[in-house]
Amino acid sequence: MYMIEILRWLIAVPLLLIWLYFAATNLRFLFRNFRVGLDAGPAPVTVVGGLAGCLGLLILPWLEFADRVALLWVPLFLDLGSAPFYLSMLALAIWQRMNNRAWRNQPDYIEGGMD
Repeated sequence: MYMIEILRWLIAVPLLLIWLYFAATNLRFLFRNFRVGLDAGPAPVTVVGGLAGCLGLLILPWLEFADRVALLWVPLFLDLGSAPFYLSMLALAIWQRMNNRAWRNQPDYIEGGMD
């Protein structure tokens, strides 16, 4: 049993370090975009950090399994390139779709397109 715990630590710690690296990179990329004024989105590899953090938490032998499963959402939401990015993109797509429909129903648009 002792050797399996060491192996789990040897796998979990690098995965959690990968998550920490990607979370810091996405945060740095976001601040650089705000400072420079770019609108480029998150770093090119978005979900890798959140998934590595989830796997690291699942393998980690430090907590009970039920506690680790309850904490699976933490890496996904703390890494800005994972769940927050995709949820904001979903909200933006819904918002644009709703505004596009509202704009098409305006009388000026309907009358102007009939010429």
